[in-house]
Amino acid sequence: MAAASANESVCASTGASPATAPVGTGESAPNPQPPAALALKETTTVAGGGRAANVVITEEETGVDGTCSAGVEPSTKRQKKTTSKVWDFYTKLTVTHKRDDGTTEVQVWAKCKKCSYKTRGESNKGTTVLWNHVNAKHDVKKGQQQLKVEKSEGKDIIETYKYDPEVSLKKFYQAIVMHEYPFVMAEHEFFVDFIKSLRPNFSFKSRITTRKEILDMHLAQKKKLFDQLKTISCRFSATMDMWTSNQNKGYMCITIHWIDDNWQMQKRIICLPFVKGQHKGTVLASEFIKGIMSWNLEKRLFALTLDNASNNNKCVISVVKELNKLAKLQKYPPLICGGIFFHVRCLCHILNLVAQNGLTVIGSAVKNIRAIIVIMKNSPLQWEEFEKCADFFNLNNKSGLPLDVPTRWNSTYEMLSHAIYYRNAFDRLVYLHKDKYKHCAPSDDEWEMAASFCKCLKLFNDATVLFSGTQYPTANMFWWKFCDIKLAITEWCASADILIASMAQAMQEKYDKYWKKSNIALAVACFLDPRYKKRLIEYFLQRIYKDRAPAELSLIMDVVKRLFEAYLSSIPSQTSKASAQSEPIVAPAHTSEENTDIEEFLYEDEVNRSEVSELDVYMAEKPFRWVDPSGSGAAFDILSWWKTNQAKYPILS
Repeated sequence: MAAASANESVCASTGASPATAPVGTGESAPNPQPPAALALKETTTVAGGGRAANVVITEEETGVDGTCSAGVEPSTKRQKKTTSKVWDFYTKLTVTHKRDDGTTEVQVWAKCKKCSYKTRGESNKGTTVLWNHVNAKHDVKKGQQQLKVEKSEGKDIIETYKYDPEVSLKKFYQAIVMHEYPFVMAEHEFFVDFIKSLRPNFSFKSRITTRKEILDMHLAQKKKLFDQLKTISCRFSATMDMWTSNQNKGYMCITIHWIDDNWQMQKRIICLPFVKGQHKGTVLASEFIKGIMSWNLEKRLFALTLDNASNNNKCVISVVKELNKLAKLQKYPPLICGGIFFHVRCLCHILNLVAQNGLTVIGSAVKNIRAIIVIMKNSPLQWEEFEKCADFFNLNNKSGLPLDVPTRWNSTYEMLSHAIYYRNAFDRLVYLHKDKYKHCAPSDDEWEMAASFCKCLKLFNDATVLFSGTQYPTANMFWWKFCDIKLAITEWCASADILIASMAQAMQEKYDKYWKKSNIALAVACFLDPRYKKRLIEYFLQRIYKDRAPAELSLIMDVVKRLFEAYLSSIPSQTSKASAQSEPIVAPAHTSEENTDIEEFLYEDEVNRSEVSELDVYMAEKPFRWVDPSGSGAAFDILSWWKTNQAKYPILS
């Protein structure tokens, strides 16, 4: 009765007669004149049953002629006014829903203005779900909203945001960590005044609280990383380096590297312990083992990269010994292939040692060029004179003259390269100021020595730049450059230039020492590059070893097969667990001793096929010829290739 009364009242307010528009008939009066009260989403107050009721009427609830839709039961419940700020981000929609009994009901839905998300929007549903969506998907928070202007594709976009002091404090803590600011910065008078001028009610913490909050952030991130590493099934490579603080205290930095499930390179610093006493090999090994075990990574290590200091060689021997002992006690697989890949020598450090040996040959030239640069950089007047001399020869004097660090050969190479470019300017400057530069001015022979040496060092510099990349894998490219440098040194040794020959001989002794220790591991990495495979290894071995190339190739391929078999042997242990958990019920086989001939005939092809391993298939295919499809000169992404071919080569990948 209440519903009928309300329906009559609504029809009366629209000018429609109940007799000409009965409820449930779907008929309507001719030539209706719908009033303005039926505007979309407007609220009409009607009287019925002796009381007032607010009914929300939309276009979906009315017929084309303005009368009430048949079968719709409008709610007589008083609608609450939507005062929540969340409705600034949603549009209300009404939907007519047909029930199982044939009647219909009107539902209210809320549609997000920023995306296509929809949810029920009746007042009894609350606003929690609505706020959760805008907070999670659009970074909008409850409370007073403010406007900010953002740049997007050259256009100004006005967005809403809510100031959150906790977020601002967290960003301040991050700035302290990333820029190595002191904790006391939180109490610096003028810095606090500057922040107060931006946000007067911003509350700074003391240096003690700042320190505590940053340590808490560190512990939270450490726990997050610890939980993440537990879910990773691959092996890890580690690097270990010693660092001395400005307080003259020694610390060990342990970094782990891995390829994640999305085939992206990852690395994290996991430990920075203080190392007491002398940095002997056994001491370093003990600290490294402690750091690795604190993260439960001792059973998943693949390699450890170190520089070529003598104590590091002893350290690796101790680490391998301890890891094998732990594997035996805790009964987990030891290092891959007995640890032949475990000790990886830093190739950049090898190149540094070799280049430093070569630099001794032209030590006098380097000393004089360094001295004349020091004099100019320490005197503004002399620098102005040098710039005038450079302008006289139309030389670009804006690149500057870098001064080298004697322990870094590549900085010496940069210094010599720039000095050779300005040689004419230097000669003119020395001629104009003979008294100032006569004791250190390089001679013509020394300039020629430096120029010849720089041509040789360019190969080393290019290799160092390539090996120092952090955004792409480098192990697959080591072999090529390593062989190029070896062939170049051999060629320089036979040079008619006595200077070049003596320099190459000084380099060759040091280079051959590390070639014997590193070339096999680098060749295996090169083999796993689909562009090179076995062919590139054969090419360089023939040029380096001549007649002994087949024997050296056989040695490398034996190591490749050992590595493949080591990973292959780890698969049954993993698959057997999965099969044991859900072992299917199999019907008895219809075989007997008399049927062995039939089985051999039926499965002969399968047996022959199983003898062709995944490694054989990989080697049988031609090397992959990389052609950039975009034509923009993009480099080959080896991780993307292995990700694409993971199903084809599950063990090799």
